Amino acid sequence: MSSKQVARLRISLRHTEPEIWRLIEVPAGMTLKELHTVIQSAMGWEDAHLFEFQVGRERVAGPGLGFGDSRSLSAGRVRLADLAAHGVKRFTYVYDMGDGWEHAVKIEKLLPADPVTPYPRLIDGALRCPPEDVGGIPGFYDFLEAISDPKHPDHEDRTDWYGGVFDPKAIDLDRIRKDLGRIAGRRKRAAAKRAG
Repeated sequence: MSSKQVARLRISLRHTEPEIWRLIEVPAGMTLKELHTVIQSAMGWEDAHLFEFQVGRERVAGPGLGFGDSRSLSAGRVRLADLAAHGVKRFTYVYDMGDGWEHAVKIEKLLPADPVTPYPRLIDGALRCPPEDVGGIPGFYDFLEAISDPKHPDHEDRTDWYGGVFDPKAIDLDRIRKDLGRIAGRRKRAAAKRAG
């Protein structure tokens, strides 16, 4: 697989209805540790917790997980291209082991990279990701119920905890594109430094 390829990925936050999802394109040579950073920006997470990937029966651990565990691989050593070369089409990204945010990641296709397009980039997406530390999927739906009903007994507490209004439909595509653009810029500068 050429380093001039990109992977189009569809990332869906499992167990959400309607589904919270993003469609992104990333360099195929990206490590899963780097992909973690991209998913954080694309979804709107704060990168405040541990993460891992699950590829079939394999566990690919982020920093702080799997240390000394011979059964897990390091996310900094596994590349997206490696997975695609082995026929992997789907895998799972888990963020925050307490809240357990599971993301289904599907490799939709591999494409030739456009030399003038910065990668990673956002193609599309829907809905805002849950707030950090809300209590996983059950906590998120309890939170939405409480903040949407001023008569709900937890309305004031949950609104104060969040710090204001939370609109689950208000996805900020411009902010996501800017964040991914910063990642693309860092990757380009690092590649230039290695080449020079």
